[in-house]
Amino acid sequence: MADDTHKGTASFISEMGVLKRVARTGWWFTGNKQPGSVAEHSFRVGVIGSVLAMMEGVDPARVALMCLFHDSQETRVGDIPHIGRKYIKAAPNQEVTADQVADTHPAVRTGVQSAVDDSLTQNWIDTSLASLKTSSAKALADAALSMDSLQWQQNFLS
Repeated sequence: MADDTHKGTASFISEMGVLKRVARTGWWFTGNKQPGSVAEHSFRVGVIGSVLAMMEGVDPARVALMCLFHDSQETRVGDIPHIGRKYIKAAPNQEVTADQVADTHPAVRTGVQSAVDDSLTQNWIDTSLASLKTSSAKALADAALSMDSLQWQQNFLS
């Protein structure tokens, strides 16, 4: 029989499913009328973070976990576009996450909260490319910015 923490954990998992329906609103300002979802974004961030972690010799699983949960709060506060953050004061990610996992299994509560506390990726998103520190991150950013978004296909089609 399920206890309250199992119900809380199941509720958290269901809440995370909402991220597939939360659009990344910042893209609207660029004219993109069909931006990807926060869930799609989180997957890509996880892949990029893992690759960078491998290149830098740090734990890619931990980085992937941090990336997975870095925007999980958007089920409750939405995806506030960068320009809107000047005018809207949302609760810190750590506070929203604490509410989201309050009724979950203790290991889930600790694990998710720790990943969010460690990630602080929003600060990275809000900074310029000049904030990149490692040579690997700078090289990947340069490569990504200098190539067509479909270049990856050309590498395999030729």
